[in-house]
Amino acid sequence: MSEFTARRLSATGDEWAVATPHSTASDAAADVLRGGGNAVDAALAAAAMLTVVYPNQCSVGGDLLALVGTADGEVRFVNAAGRAPRAVDAGEIAARYESMPVLGALPVTVPGAVAGWAALADTWGTRPLSAALGPAEAAAHEGVPVAPGLALDLRREEQILARDPGMRGVFFADGDVLAAGRTLRQPALARTLASIAAQGPSALYGGDVGQSLVRLLAEQGSAMTVEDLAEHTVRLSGTHSAVYDGVDHLSSGDNSQGLYFLQGLRALDVVRSVRGTLDPLGRDAGVVASVLAQAAADRDRFCCDPEWGEAAPAEELLSEPYVRRIAERAMAGTPVELLGQRKASGDTVAVVATDRDGTWVSLIQSVFHCFGSGVLDPGTGVVLHNRGASFSLDPASPNRLAGGKRPLHTLMPVLVREGGELVGAHGVMGGRAQPQVHTHLALHLAAGATAERAVSAPRWVLGAMEAGVTEGAGTVKAERDVPTAGVRAIEGGGFDVELIDAHDDGVGHGQLVRRAGGADGPRLVAATDPRADGSAVAG
Repeated sequence: MSEFTARRLSATGDEWAVATPHSTASDAAADVLRGGGNAVDAALAAAAMLTVVYPNQCSVGGDLLALVGTADGEVRFVNAAGRAPRAVDAGEIAARYESMPVLGALPVTVPGAVAGWAALADTWGTRPLSAALGPAEAAAHEGVPVAPGLALDLRREEQILARDPGMRGVFFADGDVLAAGRTLRQPALARTLASIAAQGPSALYGGDVGQSLVRLLAEQGSAMTVEDLAEHTVRLSGTHSAVYDGVDHLSSGDNSQGLYFLQGLRALDVVRSVRGTLDPLGRDAGVVASVLAQAAADRDRFCCDPEWGEAAPAEELLSEPYVRRIAERAMAGTPVELLGQRKASGDTVAVVATDRDGTWVSLIQSVFHCFGSGVLDPGTGVVLHNRGASFSLDPASPNRLAGGKRPLHTLMPVLVREGGELVGAHGVMGGRAQPQVHTHLALHLAAGATAERAVSAPRWVLGAMEAGVTEGAGTVKAERDVPTAGVRAIEGGGFDVELIDAHDDGVGHGQLVRRAGGADGPRLVAATDPRADGSAVAG
């Protein structure tokens, strides 16, 4: 029996718990926790391993956002999102394209993941970053079995990957993409991880690794420079929150879409006060869809890099009058215009963990679209993300492309608090639908579902999950096991419904760690989504 058929979808423990979308990464984190490391040390070991075993979804060449909560009640947001090259010519790109390119060098922004790892290790870790990178380096050198989810994405994206020499050199054998179970070896990536372990993040931000990336990008028309990499900074800040049914959900602000998850959740709490416990798979599905669509519309209007001074104030978007209007429009059945939708195929990984000392971590890292920009640097083995595809080329948009600017970001970590005490870490994959997947999890848990049921329950999502997608406006993708009552409620809310297979990763996947009460007192519960290749481990 393979590790993927034998994986543990839920686990309970008294001292620590972790869940990730790949069993090998979960085991790497669990080894750290068993050995006395804390939740941040464990999350970093898992994050590094995921760049090796899930390169379709995350990479050394991607971005990272995280929340870390400590036993004293402090919660901090780690924003490692990268910026567009300083010298980018937005006018020239707008003259050539109707919307921001999705593939190739132009949508590549500064990769922030490695800087995020270093900030986490330096601020909260008990071990050096090099300790987290060791197991990942060994796995990249020795090889790992291709997971079913990676194999599926390799097949789906085969034509795009075949265009890039770096991708062909890593993910193809005998002219075909690697199948599930085949060995994936990444010696160049192993050397890159070893360089970062030895030199720290400077290996990428100005050192040999970064210089190799810049040379490749320059050959393909990017304005990225070594100075762009060297100037990258990580921002540590506070969080925003929303209470739903007495439970406080914390998420990220800045250029992330966490604010719009919280906005929707506050509006749904208004709906709940009128209708009672909400069922997103039954009679309330249409109202929930309307609220989520309105929050998504606000994200597309307002979300941008706040350092450019054009972001809508969080206090206004989360204010009681504002969210009440959203709730009232949803309950009145007022039509909401949706962006188009295309099935997403993997873009993000979430690592959630807690430890015996009361540290909680929700870490999200990503290459944005599946395999990011479709560019892999042969010299470093690094897949480059395409986070810049989220920029707008509309000169009137707050999120318009500009040199040194961070794009609208889909990543959004979540922590949960009850009675002033942290009790949960949530993380999801789902591109622009991440707020929706988080909302499904929150509503199921509030209705009494177990953590395992919350991540495995039938799901639906609406609107565009990827940048640059406009077809199929108004479509909601619903898994075939969404109850008929839920489908009819969504249609009654004015949305078209397209049925997809059950447990399809096109509706995202989630990871949960929660502290739950029981007959013998509170215990830690971890759960992983069956739509991925992960496992939950607790001790």
